[in-house]
Amino acid sequence: MKEAYYFSHDSNARNDKKILDMLSVYGAEGYGWYWMLVEMMRDASDYKLDMQSKYSFNAFAMQLYADSTKIKDFIMDCINEFGLFESDGAFFWSNSLLRRMEKKKKVSESRQIAANKRWKNANASNNDADAMQDDAKESKGKESKGNKKESKDIDDDIDAQYARVVDFYQRNIGQLPPAQYQYVDDWLKTFEADVLILAMQRAIDQGVGKWSYINRTLDEWQKHGAKTLADCKAQIIEFDRQKEERHEKSQAGTSGVRSGRDQTQSSGKSEFAFLDSQTRTGG
Repeated sequence: MKEAYYFSHDSNARNDKKILDMLSVYGAEGYGWYWMLVEMMRDASDYKLDMQSKYSFNAFAMQLYADSTKIKDFIMDCINEFGLFESDGAFFWSNSLLRRMEKKKKVSESRQIAANKRWKNANASNNDADAMQDDAKESKGKESKGNKKESKDIDDDIDAQYARVVDFYQRNIGQLPPAQYQYVDDWLKTFEADVLILAMQRAIDQGVGKWSYINRTLDEWQKHGAKTLADCKAQIIEFDRQKEERHEKSQAGTSGVRSGRDQTQSSGKSEFAFLDSQTRTGG
């Protein structure tokens, strides 16, 4: 899975005092410039933008579709008047973005550490889910008292979600192949454990006990914009509705062809057997 260049963004950011001050001068156009600059910082090295080059502001203006003089005034006001950006004269940046990216880095590192622990435990215990849960509890008890509470809470939550997913799979489908443990970790960076369990239940309901089918299901949900458990359930309902409509149209279109229908019935198979088999194989 390719990493998305993401940073968190408060939905009520427009009500921040500094943002309001900026809006009073530059309006909605300035609000758009501000977030475009923050996005550019997110993509930049060290999350900072170079302002010392002779043509830096021309480059910013080109990306913001505005006049370079106006953009230079806007950036300098964000630094000196509104306090939205900080600068050392050579670069400028957003302290808010730096804090968010540092938090994201800590979460990512915690997940990687937890993943490495689980891989080690899985290999040592022959991939037994119950043994993995015991190892997770034991490792929590051995954590250093000097660890920060925030980091420990993250590890605990990740371990708990991971254990739920693996336990459900192995109790309802079978032994989870070692190669799939990393997929579980990757998907838990995108969806909560309940979404992965829903995908597994979907595979069970369709008679497909394969991780490849579960993986494709999650991939389709993500592609169609699902983020929560409710989003995924809505997609299932819509998919089943469309499938039923296709079946009804197909039945209506073949109802007049008696011989073809009789031949299908005599073979003991549904006229939709091919579609059903595609579903079962995840095709």
